[in-house]
Amino acid sequence: MSRADETAAQPTETPDEAQSIGETTPLPRRFLATASGPVDRITDYGDETTERVHADISIEYSIETLEEFATFWSFRDYRSWKRAALEALLERQEPDAVTYAVDEDDLEKWDVTVDGRVEAFAGLVETMADYTGRDPSCRDALPHQIAARINALTDGRQTTDDVLTEFADELHHAELWGLGAHLALLNVRHAHHEPIEQQAATLARTLSDDGGEE
Repeated sequence: MSRADETAAQPTETPDEAQSIGETTPLPRRFLATASGPVDRITDYGDETTERVHADISIEYSIETLEEFATFWSFRDYRSWKRAALEALLERQEPDAVTYAVDEDDLEKWDVTVDGRVEAFAGLVETMADYTGRDPSCRDALPHQIAARINALTDGRQTTDDVLTEFADELHHAELWGLGAHLALLNVRHAHHEPIEQQAATLARTLSDDGGEE
């Protein structure tokens, strides 16, 4: 486990539980988590000797299962979303005998983003719609809101576009998530001949602001 000076609030459900018992649901297209910033890398050599090195690192991690998507989706409204996402990524990077520590000053310097193409969001809801036949315990390990959306898809109460809109609408407001959610929301609204001018203008301003910061 990564060491941290602050413990982020934990979700009531734990999507990683499904992975711990070897039950995962592959997604047809990946989401990508990227992060970069300063960290203390602590190596335990097993003879009561440890080495602590301060360094800048970069992380690129593919999110390829529904369960891992649920983990990072759940961080969307955390007050300490950056801490939670970063710790999840660092835990997936740690080799044996190595841990990472990030204090509050260093945390502010980190850039952490999760993003996916429009096709990744479409593949996500297609996978959920085709969830029938899986072990019920897999669904039980997912956050309640995602499990409820699976139920609504499989019993016909919602369409894939309905659920895609819900995910994209949630995530395009979240600081952790990138522009893919904006594009997915634009795409589904355009497909249904809904007005998109205001949202497109907002996205254009966001892109312009991001470009000005580089």
